[in-house]
This record gives sequence, C-alpha cells and structure tokens, in this order.
Amino acid sequence: MPTVAVAGAGIAGFAAAAALARRGFDVRIYERSQEPREFGAGIYLKENSLPVFDALGVGERIAERGVRIRAARIVDETETIIVNRDLGQERLLVALRADVHNLLREAAVEAGAELVTGRTVTGADPEGVLRLADGEEVRADLVIGADGVHSPVRDSLGLLRVRGMFGDGATRVVIPRTEADGPYSTEYWSGQHRVGVAPCAEDQTYVFIIGPESEERVGRLPLDREYWTEQFPHLKHVFDRVGDDVGVHHTHPYVECTSWTAGRVAVIGDAAHAQPPNFGQGAGVAIAAAWRMADILADASDITEGLTEWERQVRPGIDMVQRLTSIYDVAGYAWPAELAPVRASIFHDMSLHPAISPHWEYWWRGGVEVPQQEESAR
Repeated sequence: MPTVAVAGAGIAGFAAAAALARRGFDVRIYERSQEPREFGAGIYLKENSLPVFDALGVGERIAERGVRIRAARIVDETETIIVNRDLGQERLLVALRADVHNLLREAAVEAGAELVTGRTVTGADPEGVLRLADGEEVRADLVIGADGVHSPVRDSLGLLRVRGMFGDGATRVVIPRTEADGPYSTEYWSGQHRVGVAPCAEDQTYVFIIGPESEERVGRLPLDREYWTEQFPHLKHVFDRVGDDVGVHHTHPYVECTSWTAGRVAVIGDAAHAQPPNFGQGAGVAIAAAWRMADILADASDITEGLTEWERQVRPGIDMVQRLTSIYDVAGYAWPAELAPVRASIFHDMSLHPAISPHWEYWWRGGVEVPQQEESAR
C-alpha cells in the first residue's frame, strides 16, 4: 500500500487525504495545531467541487447544511442589477466554512486517513521526505504540501515564483439570517468597495466586505459599521447584524509556482495557487485538483511520473481561474471611482455577450461545463 504524508489539515489537505485514502493509499496528515479548524465564515461550492463531495459520500450532508443559490447578481452604485445569472441548471452551494472542513475531515478519517496533530512541518525532500520541527523525518511514497500561502514544503523545494498581496482585503462574517435573505448571492459595488451577501445556512447569512487596504478603516475589527454604512447606506440593515465578536480580515493573496511538483512531492491549494476570492474558487479548485490527483496516481506505475501528469492536466485550468479572478480583483479596488459607470456598463455588456459570457461563466465554475439538467437538479 503506497504511503502518503500530507502537511496541513485544512480544506485542501483533508480533500487530498480523503481522495487518496479512498483509492487505497495509506495516508497520514501532519498538522501543527492541536485541533485543526477553519477561519473565513462562509464558502462557495460549485460544479467543479460538488461532485467530489458526492464521490466522497458527504454530498447530501453538505447540501443539507448549506443553501443552494438560485441566482448570482451584481448591483452597481445606482442600486441597479447589472449582472443577473440564473443558476437553475447548475449547483451553487454556500455553506459555513467550518462545516465543509469538518465534513472533509470526516471523509478522510472514515476512508482510513490518520490525523497527527501538534507536529510542525519545516520542509520536504524530493525523494519523499517530510521534515518536522523536532528533527523527525517522515518517509513516504508521496508527500503533499497543503500548508498554505507561506508553505514550508514549497519554499524548501524552491518552487515559489511569486508570492504577494493585492491592494485590497476582505472581512468575512456570518450574521443572523432574515426572511429578506433569499437564495441569492448578491455583490454590491460602491466605488472601490464591495459587499457580498448570501445565505449559508438555515439561520445564517455569509457576508464578505471588501475594500482597499490603503484605507485604514477597511480592515478594522470589530467591523467599522459607520464607515461601511457611509459606503453602502442601503445595506445598513446588513451591517447592523454584524456582532463585535465575529469576523476575520485578510489581504487578498497571490501565489505562483515554477512547478507544483518536485520528485515525489506535490503542493496543492494556497501553497500552489493562492488567489483572490472573487470567483469563490480558492478551495473549489483545490478540492477538484485533489480528486484528480488521486485518480491519476491510483493508475500510475510511478509516483513521480503520475504527479507530472497531474500537473500537466490540472494546472492550465487553475491558472486561468487564478488569472481571471485576479483581473476582477484589480477592477474592484483600482478602478477610478469617477469611472464607476463605465465599469458597470462593461460588466453588464459582458454578462449578455454571446461569446464572452459563456467563457467567463465556464471559468467561474472552475473550468467545467453546466451539467445535464437531471444531474444539476440533485
């Protein structure tokens, strides 16, 4: 039975562990904290990642806990809906990030993966060695670095090309859901500021609040309700529901690697392709890539060759998602406020263009087509 050592017990790490364990690999996950948990409030799951949850046997459970979104909308500074995507033929689920993390953990453990906590990873070796802070070297047929933006695994192998931050950041919170919070994902624009609202559970709504990091009040915690109400007076009812004890704020990251693999080692998730969250695909593409890795390696006669083939297949699509969500990000915080009507017109026209719109939506879904109606209705 091939052995696997995974660095990091986040969403990407548990997804990889679950997928590989179900394929017969002997998997151990090494995590520095004593009790792994996820920060970030809510999460979007789309047609590239939801089939993985189905295949792992937890699709129904995440569907029960999350909310299926029926339309995705953008509202401009004049409170006009400029983009309105009907999602009746495809699945978009918004859920609590903690629920997604816990279900992937359960799927990994149920498949036979072992979680080892309180162990800090310091690096890796291409021959299949995971190095720990206490000096121990864990040897495995496959090593996976799912250890985040500042990945020690990636950096120890010299795989990093670019690691940086965009000029904006997001505060993410969960607030009490009201009857007015219908099954819609709505992003509101106001100059260089954006607010997204989407229900994520029966009684909870996910809110992401984005603005330029150059403005000190943007990243304040607790949330500066006065500041944000000045930007979005019509969303005062949303900001009033944000508690003083909730929320996390992060600057939008970017990671690009020379390669995602080195010998028997692969990096995945933010360690490989951290990106701004505008497409809701940071976790989604990692989950889909983890499943594809397990598919390829289960049939590969050589781990190193299998990893090379995996990167060849999955990287071009993820690179495109990363590129487009980055363009969207810059259009959000760097667009001159006085030209906001031009931006609204461009996005409105793009959403209706017969050539541009399907292409954009394809990558918004993570690089997959709309499934057949009977599949998306499940």
